Amino acid sequence: MTYRRLAVATAATVLLLGGAALPAAAAPAAPTAEVSVTAEIPSVVEVTSANYQQVMQWSFTKPVVLDFTASWCYWCQKQKPYLQQYNTADNGAWVWAKVDVDRNPDLARKYAVRGIPALLNIQDGREAGSRLVGFDGPTSLRSWLNNL
Repeated sequence: MTYRRLAVATAATVLLLGGAALPAAAAPAAPTAEVSVTAEIPSVVEVTSANYQQVMQWSFTKPVVLDFTASWCYWCQKQKPYLQQYNTADNGAWVWAKVDVDRNPDLARKYAVRGIPALLNIQDGREAGSRLVGFDGPTSLRSWLNNL
């Protein structure tokens, strides 16, 4: 918030001086990076073994929903548009982290996923709360997501 005010004040000064900005009036670059840390977290991500640790780090900032899925899974495909709809409606309040079980069998084993679709609530780097296994319709999915 302070940096935003500084940027507005700097812009006002530039306008008042007729477009000539003073070098000392510019906001420092390093603090701007700190402010945008949460902005760098996407609302949807494909999880792989290469980015798994990064996704777990995001769970310290906001809930991550690990979605164990597969392209051949009928119920996974039925659930997918509702996950997209709810993620959009929630304005990225949680990360939809898609895990293809065929490409990431190690992650499916790590979380002992035995059936798909399986949704896991990850917070603070570990599983929190209940799992949602199977797709029982949009109402139960919405209810589960509301409890993240």
